[in-house]
Amino acid sequence: MGIKGLTKLLADNAPKSMKEQKFESYFGRKIAIDASMSIYQFLIVVGRIGTETLTNEAGETTSHLQGMFTRTIRLLEAGIKPVFVFDGQPPDLKKQELAKRYSRREDATKDLSAAIEAGDKEGIEKFSKRTVKVTKQHNEDCKKLLRLMGVPVIEAPSEAEAECASLCKNDKA
Repeated sequence: MGIKGLTKLLADNAPKSMKEQKFESYFGRKIAIDASMSIYQFLIVVGRIGTETLTNEAGETTSHLQGMFTRTIRLLEAGIKPVFVFDGQPPDLKKQELAKRYSRREDATKDLSAAIEAGDKEGIEKFSKRTVKVTKQHNEDCKKLLRLMGVPVIEAPSEAEAECASLCKNDKA
């Protein structure tokens, strides 16, 4: 879900709950990863130039697949065993937040159009990132890729973050 200011809150009130570790320290360990957060990152960063993204011959976005493939290979080469967890149904508590996100994305789409019309490169970059949405198709594409790579995929009953926490709590990741 993402909680604004959570890192600072934890650092201030529960500093022992956080620690930095080197990438190599995860060698041989199974880690649970919120797939939606990763896909979102890939859609924003991988192959993006202004409003253009990586696409296949049919014009379908593929930056999420490129990012997922590259990151997963990097994890596997480092001896890390990733388990990607995908969101299920959002809890009722999140419905209001999802409505806000939809509204902000609509506003960003309008602002993007204005920036394109004005030739404002900074605005185009800024607002195009705010219009990104992870779709069911993005999720299905990534699940298929990961399964073909032999990487475990879990479909959470609700929030992926909660499922990741549960896997860790139960010593499964």
